[in-house]
Amino acid sequence: MPKPKRNTDDWRNLPYEYWNVRTLHAYFADRNRELYGVDPYLPMRNWRFEQGVLKRALTEYGAETLHRAFDVIFREYRPSRDYPYLTAGFAVAYRLNAVLPRILAEKERKNDAGETDYNELKGWL
Repeated sequence: MPKPKRNTDDWRNLPYEYWNVRTLHAYFADRNRELYGVDPYLPMRNWRFEQGVLKRALTEYGAETLHRAFDVIFREYRPSRDYPYLTAGFAVAYRLNAVLPRILAEKERKNDAGETDYNELKGWL
């Protein structure tokens, strides 16, 4: 019997293990609509560029870490006349390296303090 299909656009309810590039695009589209009233979402450069940078970032850092980093990037982003919304391509290419050390240090601190990261444990099982 085939597995039921998951709606990968539903980033609010989708477990991190099922997140993919489509999920991240849905996240950016929803957040830009909510925060800046921008609809439809248009990528930086083109869709293929954004899909590539998101795929590489997902592979390297994982969905949960990226989600936390993107939440911080959205909080810190100040739209301007020339750049009225935040694109995933910009977030990965220009902001991720500034935010990731904080996210990773916090994750390491939690691990050192003995707090259990159940999502990480799932990956081992």
